[in-house]
Amino acid sequence: MSVKAMIFVDGSWLYHSRQVLFESLGEESGFEIDYKRIPDIIAHHMAEMMDSEVDVVRTNYFGTIPVNKQGYNPAKQKAFYEFLTMQCAYDTDILEIDFRREPNARPDDKWVNVALASSMIYYATVSGAYDVAVVVGGDADYIPLLKRVRSLGKRVQLVCMNNINDKYLTSAMLLTTSGIQDLPPLFLDEHSDDIKLIRSEKKRVCKNCGNEEETTWAGPDFFCSNCRSEHRKQVRTCDTCGKEEETTWDKPYFYCSDCRNKHRETEEG
Repeated sequence: MSVKAMIFVDGSWLYHSRQVLFESLGEESGFEIDYKRIPDIIAHHMAEMMDSEVDVVRTNYFGTIPVNKQGYNPAKQKAFYEFLTMQCAYDTDILEIDFRREPNARPDDKWVNVALASSMIYYATVSGAYDVAVVVGGDADYIPLLKRVRSLGKRVQLVCMNNINDKYLTSAMLLTTSGIQDLPPLFLDEHSDDIKLIRSEKKRVCKNCGNEEETTWAGPDFFCSNCRSEHRKQVRTCDTCGKEEETTWDKPYFYCSDCRNKHRETEEG
C-alpha cells in the first residue's frame, strides 16, 4: 500500500528563496521554476527514504495578493496563481490584502504561516487525508505546528534550502530541533537542475484578437503582446494637475502626458 503525502507550500518563502536556486546553477539572472516537477521530486525522495510508493494526494500552495493598491496591477500575479491551479494541479489558498480597508497593511510571512498551519492541522484531523505532511518552507515558526501534527499520529517531511552565500533561508532551529521530522530534509537547491523550466517557443493564436505570435507561454489561454498591453491599462489621476488619463504605468506616482511634456520643455529651456 502506498503512503499518502500532502504537500504544504509556503509560497512567500519559496518566492524569496529563488535566488539560491539560481546561484546553485551559476545563473545570477535567474530562470523559471518548473512547479509541476516539485511534487514529483518530493515523492521520489520520500519513496527512496521510506522504501515505499508515495502518493501525493494534494499540493497546497499558500500566498497573498494585494487588491485595491494604488499603482499596483495584480494581473500578472493572478495569472501565476491560475497557472498553478490549472496547469500544475495545485490547490491554491490566496489571501487578499485589501488596501482600501487596510491602507497601512504590511503583508508579511505571518499571513501565509497562519493559513498553512491551520490547513495542515485541519487535514491531520480528517481520517485518511494523509500519512505524511510535507512542509515546503524554512521558518522556525513552524516548529510548534510540526510537533502538534506528529502528536496526531502523522509523519513530517521538511523541504527547504541550504544556507549558502550568506543567505539564511532555513532556520537552524528548524533543522536541528528534535521531534519534528521523521525523514531527512530535502534541500531543493540540490535539485535546481531538475526544477529549472525549459520552454520552447511556438506559434499560438491570441484568444482575444486572433493574431499569431511566437511565445513560450504554455497556459491554456494565450493573449498576444498588444492585447496584454491593452489589458494592463488603467485610468489614473495625475499627481500634479489632477487630470485622469489611461496608462500602463504602475509606479506609486503618476504624471499625465501634458505635465510630463511641460517638465521636459522646462528642462530643455
